[in-house]
Amino acid sequence: MTEKKKASKIKPIMLIKKEDGKNFEIPGGTEGRLYPSSPKGDQTAALVEMDGVYPQKGWSVNDVSTETIFLQEGKFFLETKEEGGHELLPGDMFLVFPGVKYRITGKGKAVVIITPSWEKNNNKIVEE
Repeated sequence: MTEKKKASKIKPIMLIKKEDGKNFEIPGGTEGRLYPSSPKGDQTAALVEMDGVYPQKGWSVNDVSTETIFLQEGKFFLETKEEGGHELLPGDMFLVFPGVKYRITGKGKAVVIITPSWEKNNNKIVEE
């Protein structure tokens, strides 16, 4: 099958309703809604509410994906093992690239775009 024929099978838009998403909860005060990934597997979106710390211990690391965190309300403090900490206020955006050890503390709501699509086995928590 040619590239043109493959591309024509993907619709030009994809409407995802709130009810299409799945709620999740992570110990430490993080919860949200993970929406279905795009058909090409190039992105996933999540709405995240946090009042606490993620991860509870150690650092989170994505092996493959970049997380783009856009803070809508509240205040987050994003710390990377490599660079130290950065405060995020409403309207701020932070990109966490693959291989970066990070953790987030604070209380707020954010839109998170994950590229390529989020896969549980591509994220891990590592010790201090």
